[in-house]
Formats: sequence, C-alpha cells, structure tokens
Amino acid sequence: MKVGIVDIGSNTIRLVVYDVIDMTYKEILNQRSFAGLIEYVDDDRLSQTGMDKLVKTLSNIKELTYLVRCDKVFYFATASLRGLSNSIDLLTYIKKELDIDIDIITGEEEAYFDYVSLKNSKITKTGLGIDLGGGSCQVFAFDGDDVEKSNSFRIGSLLLYKTFVSSLFPKEREKKAIKNYVLAELEKSPELKKLGFTDIYAMGGTARAAIKLHRVLAGSSPKVKNNYALTVEQIDEMIDTIYDMGKDGIKLLCHVIPERVYTIIPGLIAIKAICQYTGAKGIVAIKSSVREGYLTEKVIKK
Repeated sequence: MKVGIVDIGSNTIRLVVYDVIDMTYKEILNQRSFAGLIEYVDDDRLSQTGMDKLVKTLSNIKELTYLVRCDKVFYFATASLRGLSNSIDLLTYIKKELDIDIDIITGEEEAYFDYVSLKNSKITKTGLGIDLGGGSCQVFAFDGDDVEKSNSFRIGSLLLYKTFVSSLFPKEREKKAIKNYVLAELEKSPELKKLGFTDIYAMGGTARAAIKLHRVLAGSSPKVKNNYALTVEQIDEMIDTIYDMGKDGIKLLCHVIPERVYTIIPGLIAIKAICQYTGAKGIVAIKSSVREGYLTEKVIKK
C-alpha cells in the first residue's frame, strides 16, 4: 500500500510517500515545498494571502499524490497552524477548495510522534531528543517504551529569525537576544536541567542542515549522514567560520542549504542554548522525523 504523509510546517511543506507492508514501511518519494507560512502570520492570524499560498501548494501536492497513485494520503500540521486564532476558518477554506482534511496535532502529540520515530530507528533506548522546526521545538526525554517528559516550546529557526534578526545574519546583540529567549522558554521545564544526558538526539531541518554545512566545511560531500555527532564547540566553529568568510560564507550557504540561508544561524544558536540548559556536550543529528511517528501511530497501528 502506498501512503502519502503531508507535513505542513511553518517553513516547509513536505510530502513523503511510503510503501507500507504489514508493520514495515519504506520511503519511496520525498518532495519538499517552501511556503514560509509564518511570514503571513500577524496577531496569530494567517492572512488571506497566506491561505491562498497554502491552498496552491497543497493543490500541487494533491496532484502529485494522484500521479504516484497513493492509496491513502494524510495531511497534518504542527506549529504552523495550531497557534492560529483563525485555524477553523482556514480548515473550512481548505476543505471547500481542495476537499482535504488537515489534522492539527498538539505539541504533546508531536513530541510523542518524534519519540516513536526515534524508537523505530533503533538508535538508542534512552535519551533526550529534540525536533527543532521553523515555528516550534519539541523536547522529550524517553526511557524504553515510554516518554518520561515532553514539552513543546515556541523555539523555531524561522520564528527566531523573524522575531530577533534585522538583516541577513544576527548581530552580536541579536545573538544574545536569541540565546536569552531560548533559555527563558526552557525555564518552563526546569526538570530538563537534571536529566544528565551527554548528547541530544536532534531531529528536524536545522539539524539536517547543520550536518550538510559541517561536512562541506570539513571538505566532504553535503550528503546527510545518520547519527552524525556535533559538539557545541563544532557548532560554535561553524557559526564563526560563516561570519569570518563574509560574502563567501553567504555564497556557501546559498549553494549548500539555500532554503536555510536566513534561519541556519538562529537555529544553531538555539541548539547551543538547549545544550547549555540541559548540560549536553553536543547533538547527534538523525534523519528520523515526526512523519514516521505519525505514519506508525495513525496508519500502521490502525
């Protein structure tokens, strides 16, 4: 059975098609579109222009699911839609225009699906995981078959850029503002300070982009490797190198991670702050995503 999962995020909208056989799945198509929905949000409302852009993007995705002959397609949204005051109007509009139902998942559900995805990867049975997206960050501690603690924070690479950065890259005072904001957000879950994990398992676009950037700066190909470790010191070095390179640094980002030229530095600063708050020495970036967890819980187990 071919199953399409459409993940509507604050920055990107991604269609992944899986071949599902019994309790197993294999990715056969991965298509990404950049909508930047957060740019169309004002006072927690998505503008009509933003709605129309979402409809156009989803229309193209829906057509693609027909072309690849998906048996089932599921659409879900994360922080991109769940904080909107006009989300009901938006869902009604999309249903009318495209006959699509969108499942807006809670931050708690998103963290759980992240955990399920990480568990499926069989990388580790215990640890601390994060999923840093464009509009939010899920942080979850897990042990065996249970999530022990989880929370969803308003920490997203695109959100941070939009809130704090006045030009292409953050100035020194803006870097400090981002760091202080992230640390203040994490204070909502002070128990994260006491977990004692050395590494954080990092999911999401910022983590994958960090892998690409680090590999290129080290003289390797930008291909994303699973279980790729980065220390806080290495993250610092990446940030400093991009700044030191000046225009060449901008050109490098445009070549390696063009979709994240604006957001990679705020995202890396956020990851550093999370490591600082939790006492971790670095991250282990993994390919797993919330989509595999959603597929497992909403489709395969049903």
